[in-house]
Amino acid sequence: PPASAPPRLYRQIDGSHPYALIGALSFALPGSVFAAFTALDLVLWARGATSAVPLTTLLALLLLWLGLHVPLLATGASLGFRQPRAEDPCFTNLIPRQIPTQPLWAHPLVAALSGGLLPFGSAAIELSSLYSSAWNGRIYSLFGFLFLTATTTALICAEVGVVLCYFQLCREDYRWWWRSFAHTGSCGLYFFLHAAAYAHSELHLSGPTAIAIYYGYTAAASAALSLVTGGVSFVACFWFVRSIFAAVKVD
Repeated sequence: PPASAPPRLYRQIDGSHPYALIGALSFALPGSVFAAFTALDLVLWARGATSAVPLTTLLALLLLWLGLHVPLLATGASLGFRQPRAEDPCFTNLIPRQIPTQPLWAHPLVAALSGGLLPFGSAAIELSSLYSSAWNGRIYSLFGFLFLTATTTALICAEVGVVLCYFQLCREDYRWWWRSFAHTGSCGLYFFLHAAAYAHSELHLSGPTAIAIYYGYTAAASAALSLVTGGVSFVACFWFVRSIFAAVKVD
């Protein structure tokens, strides 16, 4: 099952807190999104808006989350932790090696901000149609093109992450774990800035309620996009590093 993939990867990198991983997968992103959704819905209730979600719907969502999502994820995670750990391609030195002085353009912040530009640019053309459908009530029908855009963006995230990881390893900097995630995870930041520019030029929001609703949902979508794009880059870099070290011939 898909829920077994994160625990298997966590075991592969010698993670020692399995219950913390299950809790994070079950409550971190879903809990944050549900809390934001509930808070924004309370704002609509306070304003007397007819678009506010009824309490029964919120309870149904809470029941689906706690009664269906969490047990299924815990079951899949338990199956993932029982899978045998894949053998490492080579032995590593227990003593950390000294990392040479890195150039300014190789700074983690610079690499992260530059790495997210390319995948975001591949999807920026389709974002205007999505914004119009989501906030102007227009019908969206380009699902085939949306699927192609999402696939292309995922491939670009993997390629950008692998290329930046290769350059980092060539500079004898082995700290690629979180940087491989950040290299394309910054795509969510550009998505948020693009949405803010769209709201300023097209929507002309007025009033604190409309601003809170728009930027609240946009922030949740940006966080989810960062996790997806960063995760794709990390998985691609993980298998890239394993592949190149598996090809090393030790005499």
